[in-house]
Amino acid sequence: MLNKTSNFVCWLVALLLVNFFTKVVSIDDRKVNKHQLENHHLRLSSSRSPLVKDKELTTVSMGIFEEIILNILADKMKFTYEIIPPSDILTLGYLQANGSWTGTTGQLQRKEVDMCVTTSAPASSKTPVQDISYPVVYVDSAIVIPFPKEKTKWIVTSTFKNNEVWLATGSFFIFMILSAWIIHRITISKSDRNSQNTLPFWIFYFVCIWTLSQGDTLRNRSTPIRLVCIVSFFGIFIIMNYFTASYTSILSIPNFKTTVSSIEDLANNKAVIPLLVKGSSSDEFIMASTNPTLKKIADNMRKHPERRILNAFTVDDISTIVKEEAALILVKSTAESFIDHSYKINNDCKVTLAEKTFFSRPQTFSYPKNSPIVKSVDYNLLLMQQAGLIQYAEKRSAVPYNRCSISEATKIAANKVVPLQLKDVAGAFAILALGFILSFILLFVECIFKKMNTK
Repeated sequence: MLNKTSNFVCWLVALLLVNFFTKVVSIDDRKVNKHQLENHHLRLSSSRSPLVKDKELTTVSMGIFEEIILNILADKMKFTYEIIPPSDILTLGYLQANGSWTGTTGQLQRKEVDMCVTTSAPASSKTPVQDISYPVVYVDSAIVIPFPKEKTKWIVTSTFKNNEVWLATGSFFIFMILSAWIIHRITISKSDRNSQNTLPFWIFYFVCIWTLSQGDTLRNRSTPIRLVCIVSFFGIFIIMNYFTASYTSILSIPNFKTTVSSIEDLANNKAVIPLLVKGSSSDEFIMASTNPTLKKIADNMRKHPERRILNAFTVDDISTIVKEEAALILVKSTAESFIDHSYKINNDCKVTLAEKTFFSRPQTFSYPKNSPIVKSVDYNLLLMQQAGLIQYAEKRSAVPYNRCSISEATKIAANKVVPLQLKDVAGAFAILALGFILSFILLFVECIFKKMNTK
């Protein structure tokens, strides 16, 4: 009993000590995080518009996102800033043979700036020269490809959504033939039983109605058989019009064949030329990857170093780079901005995204090694994440609608098509059923009058 009591006291004392030190540290953190950058002027690096005031740079959604986040941070932490873009290359940069870095990473290595606000994926190769922030946002990589031309559809697609429609239509087709034949057999005299209006004749007759919209002149004067034919014509007319309209709408859905649909296709398709933005996070990840698929692309790049381009962010229209059999790998949000900009220039879809994305990873800000402001900025980034301000910035900066998306265009067209279901043609079958019932009632009445006249 004494041992249990002493253990309980020890646990209680430990808990109180942990709680005390946690409060002390958190209070100290709040003081540091709140006042450390107040009234300070920071030199910040960026390679994207609108933070970088360069008319040649295309404004992308990620650049707008970074500007929103930076302005919220500056307002909350009460600091001012100036943007100092890299003088050599407007990207994150790449490692040179002499061990120095270009781009924004080179600025951090030389400690020319206090922080880089161009978000990038963490990379082990940059660890010796920079520190990274709390993850700001998560992004996917995508493949920008030329917008494909529409292909002719050779595969016949059924306009009937389920088998019940086929079953009902086939059943009524057989029922129409048998009804006409039975009524004909009952109403004609025994001497005319060997006439041409046999069962094969009625099969041929209704097949002509369905396929060629033609029939034969009926010489039989039986009212029931005429009624069977009339309601058959009407029902067939409704069903065939439904079928024609639905089938035409399905055939009118655009059918596009893209050059590649995934990163695996790009790696294995020798006819397509892969392109990378030199110094981008996607470029660094692919060139250092040990994944077999990405390694194929990296080997291709080493054989053709000219395919690691530098001018993707400075061209007016991305379709001038991504043309014919080329495919450019970019962050998805940036690619969507390029596509939207290209559409506004050409008033037409020249480029689009491959169906599948890949390489989902966090994006962070970066600082010079052992920077004193890391803890303060990270603390406020975490508060912004909890307050929903990061999500707000994402929505504000995102491209509102990717009008050149193949999947969206196909989906919208498909939603306009309404394949036939049993309920859609239920009215035609109801008319057929009522007509057949009425014809057999008339047949029964005719038979009664015929017996009475005979007597």
